[in-house]
Parts: sequence; structure tokens; C-alpha cells
Amino acid sequence: MAQRSHFFIISLLLLVVSVTALGQLNSPNADKSIKTEFGDSCYIFCSSRNVGNGSLTANAPMGVNSTFSWAKYDTISASFQYYSTSGLNDTLQSTIKNLEDGCYKVTITDGSTTFNYQAWILNNWIEVTNAEIPDSTSNCNEFKILADFEFAPLRVFDTQTNNAYSVRNEKFEFSWKYNNQVVSSKLSPLIFPPIASETPLKYDLEITDEFGCIGKGSADYYSKVPKSDFTLDPMNGEAVLEVTTTNLSINNDSSIWFFYKDNAQITREINAADGETVDSVDFILYDHAPIHEYEKSGEYRIKLVTVKVNETGNCYDTLYPSNYIEVLTSLVKVPNFFTPNNDGANDELVVQTQSLKSMTIKIYNRWGGLVHSWKYSNIRSSDYTYEYSVWDGRIGNRMATPGVYFYVVRAVGRDIDTEDNVGKEKTWNEEGFIHLFRDKQ
Repeated sequence: MAQRSHFFIISLLLLVVSVTALGQLNSPNADKSIKTEFGDSCYIFCSSRNVGNGSLTANAPMGVNSTFSWAKYDTISASFQYYSTSGLNDTLQSTIKNLEDGCYKVTITDGSTTFNYQAWILNNWIEVTNAEIPDSTSNCNEFKILADFEFAPLRVFDTQTNNAYSVRNEKFEFSWKYNNQVVSSKLSPLIFPPIASETPLKYDLEITDEFGCIGKGSADYYSKVPKSDFTLDPMNGEAVLEVTTTNLSINNDSSIWFFYKDNAQITREINAADGETVDSVDFILYDHAPIHEYEKSGEYRIKLVTVKVNETGNCYDTLYPSNYIEVLTSLVKVPNFFTPNNDGANDELVVQTQSLKSMTIKIYNRWGGLVHSWKYSNIRSSDYTYEYSVWDGRIGNRMATPGVYFYVVRAVGRDIDTEDNVGKEKTWNEEGFIHLFRDKQ
């Protein structure tokens, strides 16, 4: 008899557990579920303002077809009123959807047995009501985004007392992003430094509450700052070196180019100034992309300042690369032989030159007779010198006799003055012998 009693009690307990599990009112699609302080289940749905996204599902407690009747709590009368979609007969489950905020109760009848369950639905929304960057908060160094938002109050009522309670703790997290990168965690942040752009830049705001629901907004930034950028071509070569600038700057209204003196010249002037201020800028140009010819050897730098004109004040950006434009020093080099035998190799006497201003070449035979000469006073490149100064081993229309010839080369270089030779241009005085061979070597 005792064993049968124990079996009956265990079976009854299992039945109670089964009834409780099967008959539980739930909401599988809820974004968050909590318990109110008075014990009701509360299902929270991330939604939009004035949109009901809630849903509730009730199951027949005994696992047999039952009748479901739904009601909604009315806070004015402090009582449950039949819900408009109430009433389902002879089924195992009932679901109601698109629910607005409120407490919903389901009555499940299985023959003579009745079960009652109730739960809250709260549609949680966060709405960004303002996100802007006023012109007054934007300058050359920073800008401030002003933002505000509203949110669902998320209130529930104790159906026994009709007292209202908020389930919020009003803890919000803010995230401002630009180009998918977080730039601030404040609602109304100060952003610096500003980014140069010729089109509006979009800053996106996400507000997240304690239930994981998100509100979004954005603000467009109209840039007030320029961005200086340029390239130079070529960066090295002999004088006269023509350097072309390519202006890659953005969001600017004008460009100011600072061309500096040769680095060695600046050093000399600083040393000679004995502590006085020295102006290292040679000249300034206001063209968009100037082209400049360097007529003297040396190392030079260029700085670009761009300007963006704004009603609240002009903004500037400076680019001053550390690398130098290298204009090669002068050079004269005369070979000691050549072989004008038409074999395609070393057939001409070529004086190697670099960064020269002027040059005179004279070649004499062993008896002192002049067999070749060339003179020019405004050399612009070694290509020009090569084209006109070469000797092909002919005297008039006849071949010059193989043997030893004497050369005299006088040249003036395009070099910057040195400390040992201030005020004078570098000169070249080259003399020597040249061997002319006819036989193939």
C-alpha cells in the first residue's frame, strides 16, 4: 500500500511539472525576456515608434485539444477585457501577433479544467530625433555633432494594484562611426581633426539600450578644411632642370607654393647671420601647378600651402616634404682616345658634360693646326652639348690622320657658390692628349 502511495505521489508531481511546462505562456520571437518585480513574464521586442511587433504563444497544458480565450489588461478600468482576436476552439496551440504594449492573459479550457496565464508585451524603440553639425560648431580644428533622441517608456502595471513600474534603467551606449570606424562614444561629441573632403561626409550614430535594441541616425559633415598634396617630376637631374608640379590637393580654393633656396646656401646664410633671422624662401608662386627651371646645382625643397575660404574663417593645410630636389653639380670629362672606324663603338670624340652654362672645345693636331672647335654660351642640357660638340674624326671632307691630338676645353658650370669660391662660378680648364685610332680595337 505504501509503494502504491509513493507511486501516486511521484506520478502527480510529474503531471504537475508537465502541466506547468506545456502550459507556459511564452514568446519565442522576443528580443529579450525579463521578470517584473511582481512576477509576471515580460517580453520585449525591438521595434519602431507606434509599431506593434509583439507575439505570444500558448500551449494546451494537458497536451489535448483545448479552447483558448485571450484578454488584454485595461489600465483605465484596471481589469482584463476580451482581446479582439480571442477565441480558438479544439486546438493544441494559440498564437496572437502584431501586439501593442500591454498585459495579455490567456484562458485555456480543457473540458472542466481551466488554466490562466498572463504576460507583458513591450515594443521597445529608440528614435534619433536630431543629428546635425551646425556651422557655428565647425572650424578649422574641430566640429561638434549635436544629437538628441527619444525612447519607449517601457512601463508595466501590477494587475493586482494597478500601480505602474518602469522596467528601464535608462543606460544607453552611444557609437558614432565614420567609414565604419568608431570615432566617439558620446551622444554629442567633439570630433577632431576634421577631414578634408569635397563632398559631404556621413557620420552614423547607433544608440543601444540595456535590452540590445538599437536606434540609428546620421549627420552630414561639410568639410571646411583643405588637404595639401603634390608630386614633383623629376626629383633629380642636371641643370637646367625643369621640374613639374602636380597638384593633388582637395577641398581648397587657392594654392601657395614656397620655393626654397639651395640647402647649402641657406646654411651659409645662417652661419653668416650671427643669430639674425634668415629668409630661406627664394620666391613664392600662386599658380595651381607651376613649372620651374632650376638653373643652378644644389638641393632644393618646395612647400605647398592650400587655403579653403569659409564664412567663419579661412582654413589652411601645409605639406613640406623632407626629400630634396637634387640638381647635379657640373662635370667635364674628356676621353683619352676614340676610334672613328664605323664599327658602331666609340666612333666619335664625346666630351661628357653635366650642368654646364658654357663651354669651348678646341682640338689641335701635332703641328698646332686647329682641326675641330665648338663654342656655346647658354647650354641648357648635356643632350644639346653632345649633339653639337662631338668630333667624328674628320677634317673637312677627309679622314683625319690617326695619331695624337691635343685638346683644350674651357667650361663654366651652373654650380652654386661654395664657401671657398663665393661670388665666382665654377670653371673647368681641361687640357690633354687624345689618341685617334683607325684600326678596329
